[in-house]
Amino acid sequence: YVAQELVHLSQAPTWDRAHPRLLARAIGLRVFACATPEGYIVMPGGLTRVASAADARVISMQRGGSSKDTWVLASGPVSTFTLLRSSIGPADLVRAGSNLSSRVVENLFWLGRYSERCDATARLLRIALGRFGDNVPGDDDERARPVVLELLRRAGMLVGGATSDTELSTALRAAIVDESVPGLASAVRQLMRVASNLRERLSLDNWRTLNRLTQQLAQRRGRKTGFSDLLGELDFAITSFTTLSGYALDGMTRDPGWRFLSIGRRLERLQTLCATLKVTVSGPPDMDLTWLLRLSDSIITYRARYMARPEWLPVLDLLIRDEANPRSIAFQVHGLRDYAQRLVDRFGDFGDERFHGSLAFLLRLDPAADLRPGSERLLGWLEEWQQAASRHAEQLGLRFFSHVGESSAQTFAT
Repeated sequence: YVAQELVHLSQAPTWDRAHPRLLARAIGLRVFACATPEGYIVMPGGLTRVASAADARVISMQRGGSSKDTWVLASGPVSTFTLLRSSIGPADLVRAGSNLSSRVVENLFWLGRYSERCDATARLLRIALGRFGDNVPGDDDERARPVVLELLRRAGMLVGGATSDTELSTALRAAIVDESVPGLASAVRQLMRVASNLRERLSLDNWRTLNRLTQQLAQRRGRKTGFSDLLGELDFAITSFTTLSGYALDGMTRDPGWRFLSIGRRLERLQTLCATLKVTVSGPPDMDLTWLLRLSDSIITYRARYMARPEWLPVLDLLIRDEANPRSIAFQVHGLRDYAQRLVDRFGDFGDERFHGSLAFLLRLDPAADLRPGSERLLGWLEEWQQAASRHAEQLGLRFFSHVGESSAQTFAT
């Protein structure tokens, strides 16, 4: 624990761009000191944090504050001497970035996890709204109702036995816009918290997408909104998360930082998919599986291949064994094994042989015997894969995210 004296903040005039005028706001100045042979010298200027409200007692970026560069005018001419090279020659060309600290890598890992968690949450809420609010045509099979309700409960978005239309409406609205309860708004807040620690690693396009998303959700907070408008918000959110995935896929250098972001995404997707399938396989065997294909974003692939109503065998095969489907368990497994092997080759073993052993169950699946509702063997393997993903995340954290000692000192020099 760290204790800090409550400081009475100074105030300064700040410019309000929304309503062009000067306003008094609390500020805090952070200065920097450099060690020299003659002792420490405080650098001129620094970073000023500005509170969002006139009566704020704490300045925090998480509470709407902002930061400004602070410049100090010199009393005379300033020397322009610099130790930086004026230009980069052929001998200076590099193919890798600068060193990555374990803290940066951990933040990238959690950025991947939270972005995937947000996407999965938004998709589940969209299924629930379409089923319990304005029903989606052709996707209103009541036999799937208890399965969707159980998924909402396990995600923390539905508490207890709330099943009436009024209770469901209240819970679903809160899960979308209320940051104080589990759901989309709280997941997006966690995503923004991690992203704020990676400002220099994310492009302006990333930030525009994130900012638009948070602004859209904030505008709905405290308002009475119909189901159709909430469905539109969820569509916008899912499009935003898909955009962020595209930035990661097509706009980031394939360095260890990108690899950990991808590991985070795949681990989160693997755990979510296993949890979803466990509940689904335990549900009514005669229910329509269209909602499951929509939830896993695999409806187009299924229809293109089979041109028939969803059945258990082909649906489970698509979501579990199909290595070409980016939403399948097999796709996540093979990607994680590839990333893990690259880390082992570069940084040494991090003691997770059980992860590879448990995933060998994929090769033992018998489609005829195991890919069916109520299969005890399939339920056992889904549980094992989910636990294996959890153990893998723990081992990665112990080896690469300890911000002290040898692992931190040598982390990811690229």
